[in-house]
Amino acid sequence: MLHFEGLRRRIIKYYFTIIIITIALFEGLFMFYIQNYYYDSVKQSLTSHAAFTKDTYTSIGNESSSFETKVNNIIEKEKLRTNSKYAVQIIDKDKNLIIDQYGFRTNEKIDSEDIDNALRDSSNLTPYTYRITDTNEHLMSISVPLKVNNVIEGVVRYTVTLNAIDKTIFKLVLGLILAGVFILLITISISLRFAETLIQPLRELKEFANELAHGNYNIKLKNNKIRNDEIGDLAQTFEHMATEIDKTRRLKEEFISSISHELRTPLTSIKGWSETLGYENITRDELDLGLGIIQDETERLIKLVEELLDFSRLSSDRIRLQVDIVDVEALAKGVVNQLKVKAIENNIKLSSKFEVTDLNAIQGDKNRLRQVLINLIQNAIKFTPPEGEIDVIVSQNEEFTTIKVKDTGSGIKKENLEKVLDKFFQEDINKSGSGLGLAISNEIVKLHGGKMKIESEKDIGTTITFTLKNKILESI
Repeated sequence: MLHFEGLRRRIIKYYFTIIIITIALFEGLFMFYIQNYYYDSVKQSLTSHAAFTKDTYTSIGNESSSFETKVNNIIEKEKLRTNSKYAVQIIDKDKNLIIDQYGFRTNEKIDSEDIDNALRDSSNLTPYTYRITDTNEHLMSISVPLKVNNVIEGVVRYTVTLNAIDKTIFKLVLGLILAGVFILLITISISLRFAETLIQPLRELKEFANELAHGNYNIKLKNNKIRNDEIGDLAQTFEHMATEIDKTRRLKEEFISSISHELRTPLTSIKGWSETLGYENITRDELDLGLGIIQDETERLIKLVEELLDFSRLSSDRIRLQVDIVDVEALAKGVVNQLKVKAIENNIKLSSKFEVTDLNAIQGDKNRLRQVLINLIQNAIKFTPPEGEIDVIVSQNEEFTTIKVKDTGSGIKKENLEKVLDKFFQEDINKSGSGLGLAISNEIVKLHGGKMKIESEKDIGTTITFTLKNKILESI
């Protein structure tokens, strides 16, 4: 059952409007042309007869011949002509009917515009149409003066009925109307089909969106209803959106699970040791150990909270740089020295190298750059086995400063290289961390007019390179 509402109704409405206007204009012009064609043919024929009669009268004899004799000759010649569809009337100067094509003589007075024009010898001697009131007969007449030596002696009038022509025109018009109705019926079929080709994929998109609204992100569009056009592109965008939403949902679930674990572990340690420290017979060594663990776990919680805050700022585009002059060499050495103790505890060699002897200071946010470098080195320590090496390599040219953190750690799988900068992503969910560190670091690097690149081979090592624009104030 067809329903004419919404988009279907609008399509059919506008489609019909255009077609009806087009057909009406075409048929109106065609009818006007047909009527003019038939009427002009009659006008030309009447004008030709009138001109012939006028010339014949002028060429008849001399002035001594009476007007009646001359017009009798005209009537006789008209009777000899094969075309008898024209009625001929001879009218004198007083508008009295002298004789008609049947030879009848009456004194009927004829008062007509075309006769008046002919008697005035008007230049506007053209056929005109009219209807007889009593019979409703449609006629066309033309009158021309009969002159000798430029003296009007009377008028000859030709009249023809237009009823047969009107019937022919009516049949043609009726045929045009029927053709127009037939075209409209075809238009209905085509427009309905056209509307359906638009509405069907949109209906599927609506159902698809409803499934998304109810949390079903695994739904797939039917390929046979996806066309290679704008609607098809929209459908594929919807499907891609569903995939991305599902991916983000799963990442968030993993993130919540990971964050829950990250919160529970230090809180459990803090709670356990705080209870232990309350015992009366606790030794000094146990007290120092407990306080140290509580301090470490507290710092771990603070770092986690800071990452969550940074993630929130990134999501709402609220991270702002405090741009100042940054000594890159001092920054790199300071972070390396800060984390060297932790590297030594894990039996890892951590060092810094500078490929340029005189490094120029750059414009940037010192604290944010320090955050990036600490994040990268801590990740390298976490994934580098004992006796491994981590190198921080700094180079510089006129426009950019480049910092590499290269390790001999466990590396990253090739299929995960493009994902490690995504929020919440963790290749090994058993390792501690929120999966936000690299994503936040990447955004900070972008704010400094640079970019981050990761190269890695599984079980061989990872090199993370990030560039910083030396003068970011000039590009802001």
